Amino acid sequence: MKNRMGMLPRLLCLILVLSALMTAFVGCSKESEVPDGYQYATCRGEYFRLFLPTQWTVNTAGGVSGGYISLATETIVTMAQVEFDLAMVDTEGEKTATESATGESTTAEAVTASLEDFYACHLSEVSRMRDYELERQFDTTLGGVRAKEVYYGASVGEKSYRYRQVLTKAQGRFYLFTFSSTADTFDTWLDVVDGILDNVIFEAYPYEGGEDDRKIPDNEEYALNGMQLVSNREVAYAFYAPESWIADKTNAAYLVYASEEDRSNVTMLSYLPEDEGYSVADYWEYCEKYYRSTLDGYTLLSTAEGKLGNRNATIYEYTYTLGGVTYKTRQACCVYSTMIYIMTYTALPENYDKHLGEVQTMQESLTFWRDMK
Repeated sequence: MKNRMGMLPRLLCLILVLSALMTAFVGCSKESEVPDGYQYATCRGEYFRLFLPTQWTVNTAGGVSGGYISLATETIVTMAQVEFDLAMVDTEGEKTATESATGESTTAEAVTASLEDFYACHLSEVSRMRDYELERQFDTTLGGVRAKEVYYGASVGEKSYRYRQVLTKAQGRFYLFTFSSTADTFDTWLDVVDGILDNVIFEAYPYEGGEDDRKIPDNEEYALNGMQLVSNREVAYAFYAPESWIADKTNAAYLVYASEEDRSNVTMLSYLPEDEGYSVADYWEYCEKYYRSTLDGYTLLSTAEGKLGNRNATIYEYTYTLGGVTYKTRQACCVYSTMIYIMTYTALPENYDKHLGEVQTMQESLTFWRDMK
């Protein structure tokens, strides 16, 4: 059972960061030693290493590191980097003021967010869950770094769940570890979760996956003329982009951009909803509320039906302003299996039409592995 409140803001923040056409980073990597009896459960590009027992099923397809003991028990562990700054704290849209060391009031944008800020904001969010009940909270460590730990219960649908979460700030990044299970099985797995937490480590270089993961499938049957395969078998789809575009595989999403000078970019992401029957319309309703409250000048330009691969998709075009710069964006969203898949194209208005044909080709060429004959 995924916590939509935890996952979706991270997904949206990632989209916004990529939309700002940020310069891609380049990292070196090496293999970390896997503890005996454990396996990697870490998404490519993360600056931490999460390991799960070999009896567990790893699931990183949704862009969040983690896995589960079994779907029947609904016992799940996830860990993710969370985009957070003090400007997010005030949900009314006003800037949060803080007293500086000199006693002067300053806006949140000028203050570096602390672990305590992150924890207080997170606790405020989860306390809105139905039947929320705080059990205990205390200081701890995660991967040798100071952390906050909290236990609480809440209801989702007709079921009662319990949660154990650890929040930390390592190397300037904020992280959230979550263990969740049904209320009646929660205590059964606490010792196992202790072992998982004991083996979390943070690194100065991003995780690149195992040897098999590094070998991106190169099947000539599905090779497209003038296109490169950007994604790998960690996800449920093959994402192709023009060979002339630059691929950045170090992010928590598959990202390509037109050139070093023209940062028009396309990202491919997936989202695992909490509820069965979750539709693209449900996803967009939630996203648009976030956009309207967060993005200056957000304006929906058009909504149309189209395709993402061979799946029926809804295509949304909109504009917004971020950091004083106006962007134009196109999102193609579809449902495949139990997940929502989103291809996002963002460009400066003057560059938008120039790449639209290539973007449409990327949409059409997306292929879900199960559909390959």
